[in-house]
Amino acid sequence: MSKNAIVLTGIKETRKALSDFDKQAVKEFDKVINSELRGAKKDAQGFVKSDPPLSGWNTQPARNPRTRGGAGWPAWDQSIIKAGISVTKAEGKVRSDYTTSAGALKNKSAAGVIYELAGRKNKTGRFISSLQRKEGNASRLVWKAVDKNKEKIINNVNKALQEAKDKLQKNLNMRRSS
Repeated sequence: MSKNAIVLTGIKETRKALSDFDKQAVKEFDKVINSELRGAKKDAQGFVKSDPPLSGWNTQPARNPRTRGGAGWPAWDQSIIKAGISVTKAEGKVRSDYTTSAGALKNKSAAGVIYELAGRKNKTGRFISSLQRKEGNASRLVWKAVDKNKEKIINNVNKALQEAKDKLQKNLNMRRSS
């Protein structure tokens, strides 16, 4: 996970409580989240080039993909890498404190994950240094797409969350007064 992750508090609780009062407000909030995720996914898929980032990266699948030493290296296939970038709303451990995700992009293809993350932790080796020299540092697809529009995404999601919280508070106040 990037240290630049967008962290919002109260999403899960607000959605759950608001669904008891105003299902349309939950739909409106989800619509904003889905819209931002679709836009970031489209951007990330747009960063995938048709040619491999390095000249030695195979474009044909390995005969025995479970072997090491290069024979099992995942092939560079633009369509597979693009298809591997997907939106998820599955709950799970996102950070060490078990926060959950309102939505995220995942890169499921092996070649896409290698391209995205190579050099994030291990910064040594010919492959990593060549890739960084040619393509820049890690976070080349999914995180690059999020970082590209980070301010817009944060503003839109924060605004939608605040509107949802305001509607929830309005419904709670109406319930108290009756």
